[in-house]
Amino acid sequence: MDALEVLDLLKELKAYGEEEKILSSFIPAFIDKTLPHGKDEYLHGSLNLGGTISGRLSSSEPNLTNLPSSGTRFAKPVKQCFAAPKGWLMVGADFSSLEDRVNTLQTRDPNKLKVYTDGYDSHSLRAYAYFGEQMPDINPNSVESINSIQKKYPKLRQDSKMPTFALTYGGTWRTLVQNGGFSEEEAKSIEDNYHKLYKHSDMWIEDQLLEASKTGFLELAFGLRLRTPVLGQVVLNSERGLPKEAHKEKKSAGNAKTQSYCMLNTRAANDFMSRVWNSKWKYDVKPIGQIHDAIYLIIKNELELLHWVNINLIEAMNWCDLPELQHPTIKLEAELCLYYPSWAEEYKIPNGLDLDQLRELLRSYDL
Repeated sequence: MDALEVLDLLKELKAYGEEEKILSSFIPAFIDKTLPHGKDEYLHGSLNLGGTISGRLSSSEPNLTNLPSSGTRFAKPVKQCFAAPKGWLMVGADFSSLEDRVNTLQTRDPNKLKVYTDGYDSHSLRAYAYFGEQMPDINPNSVESINSIQKKYPKLRQDSKMPTFALTYGGTWRTLVQNGGFSEEEAKSIEDNYHKLYKHSDMWIEDQLLEASKTGFLELAFGLRLRTPVLGQVVLNSERGLPKEAHKEKKSAGNAKTQSYCMLNTRAANDFMSRVWNSKWKYDVKPIGQIHDAIYLIIKNELELLHWVNINLIEAMNWCDLPELQHPTIKLEAELCLYYPSWAEEYKIPNGLDLDQLRELLRSYDL
């Protein structure tokens, strides 16, 4: 069997694994937990307040936060299972790059800040950092040149995404080999370039963990404290490496420092529903789910209500009075989407539209 045949076999095995997960996990869970309600059927999952160490909500029975992500093979087929009942609309809003934005504001890393202040495309910036030798015509000092990677080198830009996610959340070059299919040489090079690009962030998190090793806890969003008893018993930067339990605690604590700010999503949902219950729409808006940095609702099919939701939900999500996240230009952002006829079809509703502009936008969508 030659190399191409091996590659084809691996692709087929990967596809088989994805199909098996849908058939063995998602579909049975949907069927088992679906309840009839008139002519409609409802799927009831549970949101757990204490399900994660970071404070963000988790879901169970079934886990509705673990649906196939947008852009993956089964995302649309699964989302087509969800639609609003007759006379209602399904809408939702998610924060714009919440964890990345929060981490940027926490660390003040220059190479993260310039994505928002100078207009760099973040994926292109990292693609050049990892694979720059394959892009001889790109000028690393030009925003326009770096951003041209989106069209000139789309595959390299796409290839940069998995390593970034893995390394951001405590992975190593071994993770890139095992999960990304990179050679050991490629993986080590990417890991090295990632840490060169974000050395300021690395120093910041090491300072946070060092403080946690002294105090016995790491302070997260909204004053939540994560206990770190093991870190105080080891030498964090030992050349011999950390014991398994210490490494696990260090990784979990480092990830929680940013992920805990997904509690902003819970705060926004509470703020918004308080507005709903104090308005004339209190019987016409129902929350149906929260997934990390997104809020989903069904609302009565009325133009005035959709306009009201677009104002009030986005205001609730744009709130950011936390001192550690203050910045003169970088703010939290969110945008409303309308899903019709199912969750798989998305129509964006820009912020700040008046009623007439919203009406014209929906006409342009032929809705």
